[in-house]
Amino acid sequence: MTAPTTAAHAAGTVGAERHGVTVAVDGTDAGLRAVRWAADEAAARHAPLTILHAAPYAAGSSGSLRAHASRILARAYTVARRHAPQVPARTLLLEDDPLAALVEASRQTGAHGGLLVVGIAGTGRPEDALVGSLALDLASRARGSVAVVRRPGTPDGPVVAAVGDLAEDIAVLTQAHRAAARRGGVLEVVHAARSAADAAETRDALDRVLHVLDKAEPGVRTALHIVRERPFEAVVERSNAAALLVVGSGGRHHHLLGSTSRTAVRLAGCPVLVAVPEHEPGPPATGSSGAGAPVTGPS
Repeated sequence: MTAPTTAAHAAGTVGAERHGVTVAVDGTDAGLRAVRWAADEAAARHAPLTILHAAPYAAGSSGSLRAHASRILARAYTVARRHAPQVPARTLLLEDDPLAALVEASRQTGAHGGLLVVGIAGTGRPEDALVGSLALDLASRARGSVAVVRRPGTPDGPVVAAVGDLAEDIAVLTQAHRAAARRGGVLEVVHAARSAADAAETRDALDRVLHVLDKAEPGVRTALHIVRERPFEAVVERSNAAALLVVGSGGRHHHLLGSTSRTAVRLAGCPVLVAVPEHEPGPPATGSSGAGAPVTGPS
């Protein structure tokens, strides 16, 4: 397979495409798991894939350090092309602090209805933790939806949506329904009720919202689970047989990812999509001023 080639690029931009998927890699197995999942997601969206590596050590350097970054991208590109050869793919090097670069990348992908994907290690080994250690911080600060891949999930399993306050979690329900429609599968909605009255009120509200979503994207089979157990227990349990778990981002209160969402990112048995309302306004991430040079795969 032909290796990617380097081209010039504007500073600090990802160049996100409509509905495109961008995946961050760090040279670890966790990052490569994320690449495979991101390639499948791009295929389901009929969208291109961008493979991104952010590293301040590459800024202005040459020789072994920059070659190391290029090898990380080349390996991830090869994995993506072998896993999903039908998906157009390119690679991109951002010479910046990883967290700042990924927060800015999430803003750009979110503005185009796309998705940013990162891996998180399941072993706890320090050498697996470059991107994994950023997952929770990124999920809290992201300006667009982020999928965190710890385990590949069950491909033919349902999409599970964890809904707390429906007014705050409408993005969770909308993006989960859309994901289930792309997969031609089942949507399971989980809500932990505080009381019988809350359970009845939430069920009625969910039925109304789902009716609207079904009219826009018909064919999704939906199951509602109103539970009285602790929400993170119900959500994590159902994630073990799921293709995707969708949780809330904390709305406009960035840095305040809820306890259920944080637990899901750490413990879920499938990829977790932290849903940020689409077209949410927000300034570019501070501290993200490094130059970027893409490494574009062969056409």
